[in-house]
Amino acid sequence: MKNIGININSEKDPENKILNDILKILGNECKIFVFNDCRGIPEKSSQLDMILSIGGDGTTLRTARSVVKNAVPILSVNFGNLGFLTTAEGTNLESTLNKVLNNQYYIEDRMMLECDFKGGNSRDKLFSLNDIVLCKGTLSRVVNYELSIDDKIYNSLVADGIIISTPTGSTAYSLSAGGPIIYPTLDVISITPICPLFLNMRSFILNSDNNISLKISDTNEPVFLTIDGQEAFELCNDNKINIRKSKYKTKLIKTYDYDYFSTLRKKIISRIKE
Repeated sequence: MKNIGININSEKDPENKILNDILKILGNECKIFVFNDCRGIPEKSSQLDMILSIGGDGTTLRTARSVVKNAVPILSVNFGNLGFLTTAEGTNLESTLNKVLNNQYYIEDRMMLECDFKGGNSRDKLFSLNDIVLCKGTLSRVVNYELSIDDKIYNSLVADGIIISTPTGSTAYSLSAGGPIIYPTLDVISITPICPLFLNMRSFILNSDNNISLKISDTNEPVFLTIDGQEAFELCNDNKINIRKSKYKTKLIKTYDYDYFSTLRKKIISRIKE
């Protein structure tokens, strides 16, 4: 690998101690690009052979969206709290980097979602590795969502919100709302309601080729669309939200000793039991 990016969550490394350790391990054989909090990554991502994501799950999600169109492989090392998406813990930083430098790794493709919404404040396509969520504002009123699959009306849903999730995101907000855990490399999309008013709407799984459309009706309360829980956009009554599988994938670097089920037990299932 000739060109390596390092994306540092500045809150985790305010004095650049982690960065300096990484630079020592990498040595002088690679050209290094250093980024703080994803600033500047989209402009440089086409030049990168790999990027290190140093932080936690949030840093990994931001990094994935920043390199989305150039398919840059991401090696995520956890210096945060949960770190479920990361390949290794910070305590194993040196050994993990050495394995990758010695080609002892594989790349795992993860499905992404993309969406656009048409109406008063339409934008370009938005990309998500975890989930796309529609949710009401601060008032206690529920919202009526009209859900269509491939332009056919599936149901009208009265709820606090609705979560459209990738398999990667199935262990995030969707799981908290009662959705299933889905193996991360499967090619499906899950839809999970948030606190539905009626019990006739449950989480369900779609083929990833299905196109999902959502309309908001009869509400004077603000409704927000969030991307991976990190980007938020206020919607209008006339907005139509279209969500589909993206042609882009996130490429996560995993060392051969990475064990998904062990990570699932330690970081997700054990917390559910507590």
